[in-house]
Amino acid sequence: LRERMSEGSFANGLDLAQDGAVTLVAVEDEVATAHVRGGDLYVVELRPPADGTCTCPGFEKFGACKHQVATAAAVNALDGAGLQKVQSRMARLRDGLALESQAALIERLVDLARRRPEVLAALEGG
Repeated sequence: LRERMSEGSFANGLDLAQDGAVTLVAVEDEVATAHVRGGDLYVVELRPPADGTCTCPGFEKFGACKHQVATAAAVNALDGAGLQKVQSRMARLRDGLALESQAALIERLVDLARRRPEVLAALEGG
Protein backbone atom coordinates (compact mmCIF):
# COMPACT_ATOMS: atom_id res chain seq x y z
CA LEU A 1 0.00 0.00 0.00
CA ARG A 2 2.82 2.40 0.85
CA GLU A 3 3.96 2.73 -2.76
CA ARG A 4 0.41 3.51 -3.94
CA MET A 5 -0.03 6.67 -1.86
CA SER A 6 1.75 9.68 -0.45
CA GLU A 7 3.77 9.39 2.75
CA GLY A 8 1.27 11.76 4.39
CA SER A 9 -1.71 9.54 3.57
CA PHE A 10 0.18 6.48 4.76
CA ALA A 11 1.06 8.20 8.03
CA ASN A 12 -2.56 9.33 8.44
CA GLY A 13 -3.65 5.70 8.12
CA LEU A 14 -1.22 4.62 10.83
CA ASP A 15 -2.55 7.43 13.03
CA LEU A 16 -6.14 6.24 12.50
CA ALA A 17 -5.18 2.76 13.69
CA GLN A 18 -3.28 4.11 16.67
CA ASP A 19 -6.20 6.37 17.61
CA GLY A 20 -8.61 3.42 17.72
CA ALA A 21 -10.59 4.37 14.62
CA VAL A 22 -10.59 0.78 13.33
CA THR A 23 -13.15 -1.84 14.32
CA LEU A 24 -12.13 -5.19 12.90
CA VAL A 25 -15.30 -6.96 11.84
CA ALA A 26 -13.85 -10.19 10.46
CA VAL A 27 -10.72 -11.93 9.31
CA GLU A 28 -11.92 -14.84 7.19
CA ASP A 29 -10.36 -16.62 4.22
CA GLU A 30 -7.46 -14.15 4.22
CA VAL A 31 -9.85 -11.19 3.91
CA ALA A 32 -9.86 -8.60 6.67
CA THR A 33 -13.04 -6.55 6.92
CA ALA A 34 -13.13 -3.42 9.06
CA HIS A 35 -15.21 -0.36 9.83
CA VAL A 36 -12.95 2.68 9.93
CA ARG A 37 -14.10 6.00 11.26
CA GLY A 38 -12.62 8.91 9.35
CA GLY A 39 -14.77 11.85 8.30
CA ASP A 40 -17.50 9.20 7.96
CA LEU A 41 -17.67 5.50 8.67
CA TYR A 42 -16.06 3.50 5.86
CA VAL A 43 -16.07 -0.23 5.14
CA VAL A 44 -12.71 -1.70 4.18
CA GLU A 45 -11.93 -5.13 2.78
CA LEU A 46 -8.25 -5.98 2.55
CA ARG A 47 -6.62 -9.02 0.95
CA PRO A 48 -2.92 -9.86 1.00
CA PRO A 49 -0.58 -8.63 -0.15
CA ALA A 50 -2.17 -5.20 -0.71
CA ASP A 51 -5.44 -5.62 -2.56
CA GLY A 52 -8.91 -4.63 -1.48
CA THR A 53 -11.59 -1.99 -1.41
CA CYS A 54 -12.84 0.91 0.68
CA THR A 55 -16.08 2.85 0.50
CA CYS A 56 -14.31 6.22 0.87
CA PRO A 57 -13.98 8.79 -1.93
CA GLY A 58 -10.17 8.58 -1.76
CA PHE A 59 -10.20 4.92 -2.73
CA GLU A 60 -12.57 5.67 -5.58
CA LYS A 61 -10.21 8.37 -6.85
CA PHE A 62 -6.78 6.86 -6.14
CA GLY A 63 -7.31 3.10 -5.77
CA ALA A 64 -5.74 3.06 -2.30
CA CYS A 65 -6.45 4.96 0.90
CA LYS A 66 -5.49 5.66 4.49
CA HIS A 67 -8.38 3.49 5.70
CA GLN A 68 -6.75 0.44 4.11
CA VAL A 69 -3.48 1.33 5.83
CA ALA A 70 -5.33 1.68 9.14
CA THR A 71 -6.94 -1.73 8.64
CA ALA A 72 -3.63 -3.39 7.80
CA ALA A 73 -2.00 -1.79 10.85
CA ALA A 74 -4.83 -2.93 13.11
CA VAL A 75 -4.60 -6.51 11.85
CA ASN A 76 -0.81 -6.51 12.19
CA ALA A 77 -1.10 -5.25 15.79
CA LEU A 78 -3.25 -8.20 16.88
CA ASP A 79 -1.75 -10.79 19.17
CA GLY A 80 -2.83 -14.43 18.87
CA ALA A 81 -5.81 -14.05 21.20
CA GLY A 82 -6.96 -10.86 19.48
CA LEU A 83 -6.73 -12.49 16.05
CA GLN A 84 -8.69 -15.51 17.25
CA LYS A 85 -11.40 -13.25 18.70
CA VAL A 86 -11.79 -11.37 15.40
CA GLN A 87 -11.65 -14.57 13.36
CA SER A 88 -14.48 -16.09 15.39
CA ARG A 89 -16.70 -13.00 15.42
CA MET A 90 -18.75 -13.89 12.32
CA ALA A 91 -19.01 -17.53 13.41
CA ARG A 92 -20.48 -16.41 16.73
CA LEU A 93 -22.89 -14.14 14.88
CA ARG A 94 -23.94 -16.96 12.54
CA ASP A 95 -24.44 -19.32 15.48
CA GLY A 96 -26.56 -16.76 17.33
CA LEU A 97 -28.69 -16.02 14.29
CA ALA A 98 -29.21 -19.74 13.65
CA LEU A 99 -30.99 -19.94 17.01
CA GLU A 100 -33.60 -17.37 16.00
CA SER A 101 -36.82 -18.16 14.19
CA GLN A 102 -37.34 -17.17 10.59
CA ALA A 103 -39.96 -14.60 11.66
CA ALA A 104 -37.55 -13.03 14.17
CA LEU A 105 -34.82 -12.80 11.53
CA ILE A 106 -37.22 -11.20 9.07
CA GLU A 107 -38.22 -8.61 11.67
CA ARG A 108 -34.57 -7.83 12.43
CA LEU A 109 -33.87 -7.25 8.74
CA VAL A 110 -36.98 -5.12 8.24
CA ASP A 111 -36.05 -3.04 11.28
CA LEU A 112 -32.51 -2.54 9.95
CA ALA A 113 -33.91 -1.62 6.53
CA ARG A 114 -36.13 1.04 8.10
CA ARG A 115 -33.17 2.65 9.85
CA ARG A 116 -30.39 2.08 7.31
CA PRO A 117 -30.88 3.12 3.68
CA GLU A 118 -27.93 0.99 2.55
CA VAL A 119 -29.54 -2.12 4.08
CA LEU A 120 -32.84 -1.34 2.39
CA ALA A 121 -31.07 -0.93 -0.95
CA ALA A 122 -29.12 -4.17 -0.50
CA LEU A 123 -32.22 -6.12 0.44
CA GLU A 124 -34.09 -4.71 -2.54
CA GLY A 125 -31.29 -5.86 -4.81
CA GLY A 126 -29.82 -2.40 -5.41
